[in-house]
Amino acid sequence: MRAFSREELLELAGRKSYDRGASYVPAVQGLSTDRTTVHGTVTGTRVYRVELTPGRSRMSWECDCPWAEEGNFCKHCVALGLVYISAVERGTSVPAAAAPPDIRTYLESLAYADLVDLLVSAAGTDEALERRLEVRAASAAVTGSGGGDMTMAALRAFVDRALRIDDFVDYREAPAYAETVSDVAEQLHRLMEDDLHDAAEELSRYAVERLGEYLPLTDDSDGEVGEAALRVVEAHVEACANANQDPVELAEWLLDRQLNGSDVPELLLESYAGALGEAGLEHYGNRLVGIGADRTSDDWGTRFLMAEFARVSGDVDLLVRVYSQGREGVYHAGIVDALLSAGRDGEALAWAEQGLAEEGHPDGRLVEHVVGAYRAAERWEDLRRVRWEVFERSPGVESYRALRDDEAPGEWPRVRGQALAVLRRSAARRNTRHFPCPLVEVLLWEGSGDEAWEAATEHGCDDRQWLRLAELREEEHPGDSLDVYVREVSRLVALTGTAPYPRAAELARRVHGLYGRLGRPQDAVEFVAGLRREHRRKRRFLAALDRAGL
Repeated sequence: MRAFSREELLELAGRKSYDRGASYVPAVQGLSTDRTTVHGTVTGTRVYRVELTPGRSRMSWECDCPWAEEGNFCKHCVALGLVYISAVERGTSVPAAAAPPDIRTYLESLAYADLVDLLVSAAGTDEALERRLEVRAASAAVTGSGGGDMTMAALRAFVDRALRIDDFVDYREAPAYAETVSDVAEQLHRLMEDDLHDAAEELSRYAVERLGEYLPLTDDSDGEVGEAALRVVEAHVEACANANQDPVELAEWLLDRQLNGSDVPELLLESYAGALGEAGLEHYGNRLVGIGADRTSDDWGTRFLMAEFARVSGDVDLLVRVYSQGREGVYHAGIVDALLSAGRDGEALAWAEQGLAEEGHPDGRLVEHVVGAYRAAERWEDLRRVRWEVFERSPGVESYRALRDDEAPGEWPRVRGQALAVLRRSAARRNTRHFPCPLVEVLLWEGSGDEAWEAATEHGCDDRQWLRLAELREEEHPGDSLDVYVREVSRLVALTGTAPYPRAAELARRVHGLYGRLGRPQDAVEFVAGLRREHRRKRRFLAALDRAGL
């Protein structure tokens, strides 16, 4: 393994990280080495695993801290490097890195009693594990497989303990909580496998209610807790379908949870329809209509439930009434879909035309329905009128393309001129030059590169459009493309994370080549040298430049 120096660590880290790393030297533990790599851990906010691999010309490193994961040589790498250098200078023997132990093989070698003791001991120091084991033990006692006897009250207490949250659960703790919730769902299914459907229904209903209290206290950014909670709901639905459940009582409970409980976990009438049966659905609908009469028409929650009931019960007229009321206005697309599903095409077209006549951005679903109906009836003038009205209200590449596709043969040159005039007037009113420009997008779609460049220069456009323009002009106007690529390389490298580095390196290679085509080889050399100098601590970007031949 190549030797490395303090100066090399300083160059890689920079003075600030180097000095902070020197203060972390006492926090280094487990120093070891193999033929290519130095290993160790550094205790900071938590314990970080660090590896340094000095290659022939350049150091490689790994650390699971956020700064290093962005490609930087962090203070933990500096600390490990300094400890290793000090050990070598003192002539201290550095232990060889050992292979990690095979945990599964070890556990399989233990006697049954020793394995039980080990698991109980682990549960005593891990609250999440202890909760999961308690739920399984309680379920086993009820089903008769655990060697004990447990009342329903005791089971409810254990479920409450498993699901209870006394403080906010952040996103790092959420996966463990999700596993606990999944365990509860699994044990509920075990009760049903043993034909204990009444017990499963009571317990799963209790679990759903408790989750309604506790889920708002979790940061479920990845959705794992929500998915686990839905498995509990699914268990309750299945239990209701097989238990001696009063459908009217179930309807009352479901409606109360939907109206007065939290929004999580989501309880949908469609899921419970089978368990409710005809009597339960009728009672649910009657109660909901009565409640809706006492509430304002802009009560979104009640209207959502009313719409779901109309869909589940197949009452199209009720669904149309619900969708035509409310503070947000008429939901024309929903009404059209409902009427079409009932075979009432004429009414659906009338509602779609009414929706398009309203001010604001046209709903694409209504546009396509009206256009399709006009096309089927060969109402060509009406079809082109709608296409033009939609384009004027929402000028962009999609409405422009549709306008062209449906225009009469021979008329497109005239209509194109009118459409581009609309786009130019819209572009002239833009206040944000760095946002996407519909005029530029349309001209790019047509392949009108010179017109698109003029429009972008006059009105501005976003980075994605500038890159497409640069690629179109690279052959005949390399100077224009070079300026765009240089700006984009700087933008990509400045972003957080290492994912943009390969694209930045590819664009840097293009810049290098364009400088050559323009007869400016020295500028090409200085451009690459400047990138390496400015970003010398971003080793993964430097590696991307290496792979690009720079």
